[in-house]
Amino acid sequence: MCNEVVYYRILLLLFVKLAPVLSSDIGVEHVLRLPSQMNADPTSLVATIFGVADDIEVGNTRPFYFSHIEDPTSFEFFTEEQIRDIPFSSEALPQLLRFFAFSDDSPQALAMKQTLELCEAEPPKGEVSHCATSLVSLLDFARRVFGSDRITILRSPLVSNSTPPVQNYTVVESEEISTGNMIPCHYQTYPYAVYHCHYELASRNKLFTISLRGDNGDTLTPAFVCHFDTSSWDADHVAFRVLGFKPGDSEVCHLLPSHDLVVLPK
Repeated sequence: MCNEVVYYRILLLLFVKLAPVLSSDIGVEHVLRLPSQMNADPTSLVATIFGVADDIEVGNTRPFYFSHIEDPTSFEFFTEEQIRDIPFSSEALPQLLRFFAFSDDSPQALAMKQTLELCEAEPPKGEVSHCATSLVSLLDFARRVFGSDRITILRSPLVSNSTPPVQNYTVVESEEISTGNMIPCHYQTYPYAVYHCHYELASRNKLFTISLRGDNGDTLTPAFVCHFDTSSWDADHVAFRVLGFKPGDSEVCHLLPSHDLVVLPK
């Protein structure tokens, strides 16, 4: 998996919606991404996000972080009709900023610029990528990758406001549901829902669903992703600083944020 997409930002850029959002069949929640150069303290919030495969063995207990989202509809796709006439390119950024009424030096303008640059960049060697701006766009990409119309979409469930953001959880169940053949899609900061999707051609990643019981009695069933080949990752990746090893020494695992998606063949 592309290293950058597993970072969790502590600061969220909030956008003003200028058009109504029509609900799709997929509810998606907010993500927090960390800048790649953030200094990670093993006792900090970051340490509750990354782990290793042994962390999800049944009976194990450890802290996990889950974000609360006030408005999950903010992460649902617009329809094709709503975005058909809105350009999606760096070249059109000045026009887009005028359309969405953002100033050139605003945080929103910077976030849009970064999202467009990511979507236009060449994928890493051994990957294919696509930025989905609608459910139709997402499914078309998945069909091209898998060569089949039989597709399912998985996300982690939303977390209620009564659940503490960080607490200890005990693993009640753990099930591997996919090895390698998956398309992770990561929500990007933009005026409407955009997901950066990528597929590794020779992936050793594994996807699990786990059942967790919190200290407060809440039960959650998030998805959990493990990357078993980290040899090509940046040595300064925040996960290595949290977990205390070097690229290639061990797998790196993390919860799938509930606003991100994983597309799988049925």
